[in-house]
Amino acid sequence: MLAQKGVRVMPQVQIGPDYPYGSRPLRPQWRNAWAQRLSLIVGACTFISLAIHHGSWPIERIALTIILPALLGITLAFAPDPPALISRLAKRLTVAGCAFGTFAGPWLAPMILGVPALLALSVAIGLLCESRGHA
Repeated sequence: MLAQKGVRVMPQVQIGPDYPYGSRPLRPQWRNAWAQRLSLIVGACTFISLAIHHGSWPIERIALTIILPALLGITLAFAPDPPALISRLAKRLTVAGCAFGTFAGPWLAPMILGVPALLALSVAIGLLCESRGHA
C-alpha cells in the first residue's frame, strides 16, 4: 500500500546467524600485537591497583572493582576483531576503559554509565579516520 503512494519500501535484509564475522569459526587472537599490548596494559593496571589497595580494601571490593574489570578487559582484548573500523575502535576503547576502571574504585559504576559516551566517541573517531582515508 505504501508503494502505491510513492513511498519506497526498503527490502527486508536477511541477516544470518554469522553476521558480522562471516562463517569462519571465531578464535581468540593470541598472537595479535594489539591484543597483546592491550592485555599487558590491563594487567599492569590491575597489579598496580592491587598493590595500592591490597591491605585497605576487603576481598569482595577488590574482586568487584579490580579483578572483574580486568578479566573483562583481557577477555575482550583477545576476542576477534570486528570487521568495521568503528567497531574495532569501540572494542579497544572499551578495553582501555576496563584498564582504567581497575583504578576507579567506587567510581566504577559512574564509569560504566559513561560507556555510551565512549562508544559515541569511537564512532566519531572512526568516521573521521574513514573520511581521511585511513581505513
